[in-house]
Amino acid sequence: MNANDRCSLSAVALAWWFGVAALIAACGGGSDNPAPALQAPAPGPGPGPALTPPPIAQTQAGDPEGLPNFATIGAAGGTLVSSDGRLTVDVPAGALTTDTEIGIAPIVAKAPGSLGSDYRLTPEDLTFAQPVTLTFTHSATEAAAAWADSLRVATRDSRGRWVVAGATRDAAQRKTSVTTTHFSDWSLIAGLQIAPASAAVLINKDLVLKVVDCGDAPDPDDAGAPPVLRECRSLVAGTETSNWSVNDIVNGNAAVGTIKSMSGLADYLAPGAVPDQNPVAVSTEVMKKVPWLMGADTTRLVSNVLVVDHVHAYEGTAFGTVVSPYQTLQTSANLRFVHNPELSTGGALWYDGVGTAHVHAKPSACTSGSGRAAVSEATLQVFTEGPLAGTYQLSVGAKVDVTMTCGDPPTTVTIPIVGAIGAAGTDICPAVQIGNDAGRLAGSWSCNAAEGTRGTANWTLRATE
Repeated sequence: MNANDRCSLSAVALAWWFGVAALIAACGGGSDNPAPALQAPAPGPGPGPALTPPPIAQTQAGDPEGLPNFATIGAAGGTLVSSDGRLTVDVPAGALTTDTEIGIAPIVAKAPGSLGSDYRLTPEDLTFAQPVTLTFTHSATEAAAAWADSLRVATRDSRGRWVVAGATRDAAQRKTSVTTTHFSDWSLIAGLQIAPASAAVLINKDLVLKVVDCGDAPDPDDAGAPPVLRECRSLVAGTETSNWSVNDIVNGNAAVGTIKSMSGLADYLAPGAVPDQNPVAVSTEVMKKVPWLMGADTTRLVSNVLVVDHVHAYEGTAFGTVVSPYQTLQTSANLRFVHNPELSTGGALWYDGVGTAHVHAKPSACTSGSGRAAVSEATLQVFTEGPLAGTYQLSVGAKVDVTMTCGDPPTTVTIPIVGAIGAAGTDICPAVQIGNDAGRLAGSWSCNAAEGTRGTANWTLRATE
């Protein structure tokens, strides 16, 4: 068998497909899947001892959830920006002595208080002769939801702890910067924030919100080391938060929706019709006694909530991996789905999708290769009636040309690889069920298929205009 024959077999082996059908909780709650009941705490004899601080957080590494970006940077320095535009890496001249490929990949957020995705910077063992600068940019919506002075940057260490790095903030430009000499997983975090910062909720449905305190603690193993993050805790309404409001109306009203708070949660009930001012601003005041605000004024945090009779569009990312005895194949995609009313019939909302896919192939008989192309097929169906009510099906496909070197003697070939994420469940890999709301379709899936092949996927789609 010659090199071209072996590469042809690789092309066949690298074509893959796997599926998932995901259950959402009636697209946002209601009588079939109500928001968590808010229970009043039992009355006590009076103030007790101080609360025990949450433990130091230790997390698993986040899975990839967006398109990676790569750049080759040498002694002259250079810049690399993440695919979502939220993180910029500036490498100064002299930091590297030889041309080096560096990468940024958005990953599922694991850091306590993370704003958006965490990010994996590679290669992890790379050493810089001079510090490089990491600059995070957050949105105006996130700025309204978080106390500005609590924004920080943290990096995950080898034990899964998140170490707080000294950061410089530019509130006007919504940028937070830090310098480092090593690559790993990094995150922009807000120590005090209302969550979610933004969401979508169907008319007459519930949305649960909370204000969280994501503080830090001295490193118990090294008094001279930077602090490490604790697990987040919810602030207590009436004691640490007050004046829960909708569009500046305390407790809200029938036109904009109502808000009720108790213990560490608040429950927003959307009105029966889409309000004139939409999204609505659900807000609360955080009292001075909260440690973050010692010596500061009471601060107001705002969550922007979009009220809809159905979701017009979703945006987000999807990532899939297939591992077989012959190769490892990774596909990631940035996606946008828009409602198509002409195809939405029979209790199913149909969404047409567009996007960009990145495929990285690592076959056993060839070198690794990567490629990027427009998504060739992307659909989303959300079922609102009938036997499939409360479920959705996601399908993403792309055909990407990947250049690799195969065989002996080495031969460079370009192989069209078909990557797919999602679709309906199959006989071999049954559908998975996950609970979610109308504003955020997210989940993960894994399956052991035939002949030692295993597929995994994760995705996050958020409602948008």
